[in-house]
Amino acid sequence: MNTAIFNVILFLLGGFLAMYSVYRPVVNKSTQTLEPSLKFLPILYILPLYALGAITAYFAADTTDFVEPLNWWRIFAPLGFATLIYASSLFFGGVVFYLCVAIAVGVTVWLQPLGIGAPFELPHIFVRLLVFAFALVFCLYSRIMNALPHTYVIPHILILVGMLILAFIGAMPLYVALCAAVLAGVLAAYLSLNYYDVAVPLDDGACATVTYLLCALILMNLGEFCFPSCVIFTIIFWAELVVALANRLFISHSGYLSENTYYYLAAQRHTLPVLVSNIVKIGIVLLFIAWFQLFSVNQYSLMIVALCLTIWLNGILGKGGAEASSFKEINRAFVNDLKQNFNDAKKLFTKNKKDDE
Repeated sequence: MNTAIFNVILFLLGGFLAMYSVYRPVVNKSTQTLEPSLKFLPILYILPLYALGAITAYFAADTTDFVEPLNWWRIFAPLGFATLIYASSLFFGGVVFYLCVAIAVGVTVWLQPLGIGAPFELPHIFVRLLVFAFALVFCLYSRIMNALPHTYVIPHILILVGMLILAFIGAMPLYVALCAAVLAGVLAAYLSLNYYDVAVPLDDGACATVTYLLCALILMNLGEFCFPSCVIFTIIFWAELVVALANRLFISHSGYLSENTYYYLAAQRHTLPVLVSNIVKIGIVLLFIAWFQLFSVNQYSLMIVALCLTIWLNGILGKGGAEASSFKEINRAFVNDLKQNFNDAKKLFTKNKKDDE
């Protein structure tokens, strides 16, 4: 176990240092010239460095801890499909891009053996269709969280850190953990270079590509017993998607989905330290729920609880006043707002009742 932890830390630091050293001159030049160029695109550095780390991890890790055997297709196919996804977004877009994402997700799901660790007590064909829909929506709509690189990258890093913790307690194969460590390190380096001044934002194609790489790691656990816990890690996205759809369809009736999320509101209302620290706290809550899921027989209830709780916590962050400086203060403001709404509704109901009499 100590060796595994050492390897994970080594791959995490390796990914961070490699991305930071390679991309820092690019960011500096982009800030100086202020001229768009293909060579400034972060995915052109994220993808090769991740590929190098994933291939190296295959030789560094003992892959016999998989419930179902690991083959080369499950390693190399996601790397090729990630390249295809970004190339299609860069040169074609539209229907071609969506089709490439659907093909990539479909083949990746089909490559995963289910075996005895298959989640949910359903026929395998229904499990694959359900997972395909989950992964496709996740990859295509993860960009709604890209109000700032922080609101997109930090939740992804939290998912990856959750996977590392599962590996530390022996619930996830080491190879997946090493790949997750590399990707977390690379994303952390990108974020550190764009933390206070966003010199090079992530475009929609880059968001889809990065999310696909993350999703491919989650799918590698499809035949493992930790897959439901990995799904809970992603609830931070599903909560924002549910809120965005509800706001767009029933409340605002306007704007992009990204403009109807709580994180979009939070990015405008709160200082960067408050925004970042509270997103991390929400991720920690999901980490504990995912840990309980490992020991739960029921595959559904904790996911529903996690979704409802995350929507509430995201609402606290998104609706909190600009003067709030901590999660406690934001929570107090949100609760006071709920009480005020309840009292107003109660007064209105009492008034209408008296009028009827």
